[in-house]
Amino acid sequence: MDHPSPSPAAEAAPVKFAVPAFPGEGLSDVTPTFGRLAIVDRQRQVLAYALPVLSALDGDVADAAAAATLHHVYRTVDLEKYVADRPAFIWSTPAMLAGQESVPPSHGGVGLLVHPSATRRADGAEQIIALSERGTPTILVKFADEPGQRALLPFVTHVMVDVSDTTLPHAELVTVAHNAGVTVIAENVQGTLGPAKAWGLGVDYLMGSIYHHEKPTVVRSLDPGEIQCLEVVRLLSAPDVDTTRIAEVLSSDPEMTVRVLHLVNSVAMGLPQRVDSLHRAIIMLGPSRLTTLVMASLISSRIQQMDALWFLLARAAACRELSGDDTGYTVGLLSAFAEETGIPVSVLVEKSLVSDEVARALDSYEGHLGSTLAAVVAHEHGDTAAVEATAWRPEQVAHAYLVALPWALETVRHLNLT
Repeated sequence: MDHPSPSPAAEAAPVKFAVPAFPGEGLSDVTPTFGRLAIVDRQRQVLAYALPVLSALDGDVADAAAAATLHHVYRTVDLEKYVADRPAFIWSTPAMLAGQESVPPSHGGVGLLVHPSATRRADGAEQIIALSERGTPTILVKFADEPGQRALLPFVTHVMVDVSDTTLPHAELVTVAHNAGVTVIAENVQGTLGPAKAWGLGVDYLMGSIYHHEKPTVVRSLDPGEIQCLEVVRLLSAPDVDTTRIAEVLSSDPEMTVRVLHLVNSVAMGLPQRVDSLHRAIIMLGPSRLTTLVMASLISSRIQQMDALWFLLARAAACRELSGDDTGYTVGLLSAFAEETGIPVSVLVEKSLVSDEVARALDSYEGHLGSTLAAVVAHEHGDTAAVEATAWRPEQVAHAYLVALPWALETVRHLNLT
């Protein structure tokens, strides 16, 4: 990609979109909300993010009220909190296509998602050609090779093909786009075999969660260092945190000891004096930061360190924010770690000695925590129907995830991993 220059339960109280220091603290009233879907290549490299607004009626924002809502979002939201330095693709509006409304700034650049309805308007083709002349990256969404769409292929940078729509000739659509020199993104990639099928069609990128794509081919067990880290995670998630025991476990690993002391003495903590005691450092960091550091060490050797850890922490924090339970953080963390490493959930449950409630949530999405995890995972995949099948509404899950993302990004940066 070219980089731009379980059953319904009683409804919970709506979660407001905010960016607190830690999830659950200091929520503010900024609305509406949007989702975030990664655009990745075959190596799971995140090349850009799409940010569809949930209230935008599947991207058709010809309605003046929907367009005004989007303009408000774009004027007030700091996109970099949700995409870091990656390019962002946002839904366009008629005013943005006409050049009457500016495209919001972001360090990695901003492109526009163009709904099929835009190509059917009398001035649609002229506007998209003008975008091309201004050098604005564009994704023609729901490409189906309609007459108006084919004519615009020379003026868009990407097209998106819905591979879940069985009425479409997917392979033919990919060929048409490629013949016009346009790259193809597969959307709605579903199921464990979905990624392989999409790649087999010849698409260039997939859109969804990074965990939805290439999985480790070899299922492995935990090594001694990983078992040690999970023991710390278990101790940190206990009702009564035994800091003495945590210090004992961590002190046997010189690298972890150095990392803990480095973090507590970093500029981000702003302490007036140096901390040299591991036990004191553990107390000062607290369970959330220490758990984050431990999980970071578990995946620190992986290629996609920053994005993997960001997704891992965002899922964990979103589960905590949505469930209102600190145990939700552990559920989200272990779930994402299992997907990132290929270590079976059953092995993580056995080695971390988590409660039966957490085990059931991880294994079969049972209970309140399980429903929460299922909703967050479905949101990561952009699967609104799957979210609605849980105890949560899509806008609630989206709000919780947006609260989690900036916190998770800032946490990763504090660990000096970006």
